[in-house]
Amino acid sequence: MASLKSLLGSKNFTQEETNLEQGRIYAYNNGVMYSFLCNGFCWQSPGSGTITIDAWGAGGSGARMCCCGAGIPGNAAAFGRKKTSVVSGNRVCGSVGKSCGNASAICFRGCSEATCFCINTNGHVGCMCVQGGKGGVSFCSTTPSMYCCFRANGYCATNRGPNCGIVCNTCSGAFMACSYGGDVNCCGCISCSSFLGCYPACTCMRYHHVALPAFVMAKCGIMVTYATESDNPYSRWSGMGQHQYINALNAASRMPSMGVYHGSCWMGNRACQCYDMLGCQHQVPYGSGGPAANPCPGVRDHGWRGGMGAIRIRYVEN
Repeated sequence: MASLKSLLGSKNFTQEETNLEQGRIYAYNNGVMYSFLCNGFCWQSPGSGTITIDAWGAGGSGARMCCCGAGIPGNAAAFGRKKTSVVSGNRVCGSVGKSCGNASAICFRGCSEATCFCINTNGHVGCMCVQGGKGGVSFCSTTPSMYCCFRANGYCATNRGPNCGIVCNTCSGAFMACSYGGDVNCCGCISCSSFLGCYPACTCMRYHHVALPAFVMAKCGIMVTYATESDNPYSRWSGMGQHQYINALNAASRMPSMGVYHGSCWMGNRACQCYDMLGCQHQVPYGSGGPAANPCPGVRDHGWRGGMGAIRIRYVEN
């Protein structure tokens, strides 16, 4: 019988990676609660070569609601890509978009910031701007149907039965995040929610569909769908859906990096969406829309903050 040593000796093992990107990669992000890249960023080329710049705006944040009602998620940011030649000393300077962190704002936080920069190559200056996503919206309502409430307020709604349907985060006067000045320009995707129950407090009859931008996990973006429920130990009411969202997000990624969110309202650790801090923290990928608020009677929910903008520069030396 052959020994393990002889079997291993007959194999040709290699430790060299064959699918790594060429060159050096530089990345910039604002992913903290209160401090940011206050003067923007400024990258300087170390030599002559080619750079590929990927840029994402900040994702729209979910919106606070204090009592009865529900929300829909924020929209994803736009994406842009630019490729150009550089020589030593050429610069790429600009600002990385911030998502709305005003957690105390009720119903709508606003639209998140764009990521914008200029490329100075051999005296020629070119600029590029990638817009942030529209924030999510929440309504306080005791009417029989949240679907009807959103539809009455002009939001895009598709009926799926008596007082039930899908509501998307777009309406008259709203805009879709766009990219300007890139070789590749991708608009941001729109998030939606499905309201399948007839009562505002019936959280177990909702599905949320949260959009992520292009070139984060897929070329054309992704949509993360998760269900909510009102069972305290498992869904972490208020802010229910945290575990479900993160598990679905992991399923969308080829390299999941996060387990379940460790937080609850009525248990000892006390971290949940009913505190302002939770509406300021970052828990979603860059450019992603922020998941919606799901308040329960008497307990507020801030929704999740959208993902910050990001810049990625890949430099390949000649």
